Amino acid sequence: MKNIATKSIHKKENSKDGIRICVMRRVHPEYRFQIWIPEIAPSEELIEAYVIKKTMKWKEFIKLYTLQTLSKPSVKKILQLLVTIAQTEKITLLCTEESAKYCHRSLIIKECEKQKNAFKK
Repeated sequence: MKNIATKSIHKKENSKDGIRICVMRRVHPEYRFQIWIPEIAPSEELIEAYVIKKTMKWKEFIKLYTLQTLSKPSVKKILQLLVTIAQTEKITLLCTEESAKYCHRSLIIKECEKQKNAFKK
């Protein structure tokens, strides 16, 4: 989506970030963000298998993250809220990964795009 960007939470904050939204399960005091939404972060089990131990491939992560997180009605409401905010404000989704290519942030953006398209109908 045009008004939703991604960034590593370790990168320096700047005014182009807009509303900084942390989408991680755990945070540290030095992290800078305005909103924290741990409900759309991967489960501890997924983090351990995919990020820490690297025993899970990206395709399996997508499947499990979608099933465990993105398919929940409460998460769909959160994503609708993100889409609504992104209509008028720039938002940046933050996680520790440098790139969103193989990060849950890319899946969040795809789901937000679906939500946005559903609004148009």
